[in-house]
Amino acid sequence: MPRPDESADPDRTSSGPVRGAVRGRGQRPGSVGPTPGADEPPQRLGAAGQAVTGPATAPGRTRPAAALAMIVGAVGCVIGSVLPWSEMSSADETRTFSGIVVGDGRLVLVLAVILGVVAAARLARRPIGGGAADVLAARIIAILIVVIAGLDRAYGPPTLASFRAISADVISIHPQNGIMLTLGSGILALIGAGLLQRRAAPAGGGLRR
Repeated sequence: MPRPDESADPDRTSSGPVRGAVRGRGQRPGSVGPTPGADEPPQRLGAAGQAVTGPATAPGRTRPAAALAMIVGAVGCVIGSVLPWSEMSSADETRTFSGIVVGDGRLVLVLAVILGVVAAARLARRPIGGGAADVLAARIIAILIVVIAGLDRAYGPPTLASFRAISADVISIHPQNGIMLTLGSGILALIGAGLLQRRAAPAGGGLRR
């Protein structure tokens, strides 16, 4: 503030200490302005104490397309196991056998049902077993179905191949629609099982389904 004998100089700046902070327009005395970063959401701390800005989860969620491929493949295997599986021909007669009759279709039917249950549990986000147990089981089952159907298509079911061996190849065995459908469906199920991911644990602990 200028003395009485001094004229006010608008260009003169005060060299003394500033005793009070300049309040902003509309700010009440004693109020404190916003601190830097006050509007930012608080950061979470991970298991090791580091700040985590996003959801602390690791990859490994269920892939619906993979589970659906397994279900479709399992249904195809079930249908194929009850359809005509092999045809046995000789000089006198020709007979057609379903997969249930020759025996291998029964095993494929059981494996396909198990595979469908595993896939349905995955699709419903209720995996069977812990970690990668259901993924490993699905892949093994799908491989077994493909191997059984592939061998039966190439050499015939063991129950019929024995007759061919006894007859010195007079009897011939030909694959039918059921075994072809089972083989194709098994390959589809195997692709779906290969695309499944194991459940991974979030960064904070626990298992993600």
